[in-house]
Amino acid sequence: MTHRPRIDLAASPTTWGVDFADNPENPPWQRVLDEIQASGLHSLELGPVGYLPEDSDVLGPELESRGLTTAGTFMFQPIYDDAREEQVLDVAQRTSRVVRELGGRFLILVDQPTELRVATAGRSADAQRMVGSDRTRYLERVRRIGDIAAESELRAVFHQHAGTNVEFLDEVEELFSGVDDDCLGMCLDTGHLAYAGIDPIDVIRRFADRIDHVHFKDVDGAVLATARAQGWDFWTAISAGIFCPIGQGVVDFAGVVTALDALEFTGTATIEQDRHPLSDTDPLADLRASIAHIEPLIAVHPAGVDQSGGAVDESAVTESAVEERADEEGSDG
Repeated sequence: MTHRPRIDLAASPTTWGVDFADNPENPPWQRVLDEIQASGLHSLELGPVGYLPEDSDVLGPELESRGLTTAGTFMFQPIYDDAREEQVLDVAQRTSRVVRELGGRFLILVDQPTELRVATAGRSADAQRMVGSDRTRYLERVRRIGDIAAESELRAVFHQHAGTNVEFLDEVEELFSGVDDDCLGMCLDTGHLAYAGIDPIDVIRRFADRIDHVHFKDVDGAVLATARAQGWDFWTAISAGIFCPIGQGVVDFAGVVTALDALEFTGTATIEQDRHPLSDTDPLADLRASIAHIEPLIAVHPAGVDQSGGAVDESAVTESAVEERADEEGSDG
């Protein structure tokens, strides 16, 4: 008898719009922790270092009192910027320290969007690539961050992200071919892949030996279609609500879970829904909706079988699948 390896769900302050620790529009951190507790989840990513109390002697009891533990967290930093290397490495050290002290496992590297790449988010043909010595220095900086994580006994994982220098499939392939597995794994983000026109299921199969951590995220097909048609930049798409509760968008989560089953993936999947911190939508209600959709899919079931009991049709999963679903949803909207 086969069964699905355990996937633990976590939450993230990102769902409350917290990308930058010093953003004055961020919600109070106590509210975010209280609402994560209210969602019924017991794990979280900590968000950008400095948003929650950085002193683990302060933050530890705050988490413990709410029955929360941490899987790790992300550093959303300008990895691309030579002039800010010292800042980036300092944030990596600070983030690694607090994650280690609180018993987490992962340091998630997320490059910050650049002005050029924000303008072409989701549109590969229009995006200017980082090349030559710029790319060489970039990869070396990623390796240095990986080493910093390892010094704190953490696993560094890289998160492909819309509007950045590692957004499209060729860029993802170049990154992971340029940095060894012992230094860097992958944080698979289903939503940012879909935004970039990449099928997450295809990425799971291509990078099976690099996936250590997962972000479950969905994309509103109608907003995605409009963003592409009108050439919206990344931040405009965020404000328009391009990321939606799981199950309401274009990502095939039954297929994603089945593909992770095939890898015998065991670990944490963080539910995220990137948004502006002053969004008029309700983060807790959206998180609960996402949990309600994903929990039945990750419940123990025979591996390689879809939720209706039939065999999974692998031929139905192609690189164009995400775009086709976005077009269908966009036409309905």
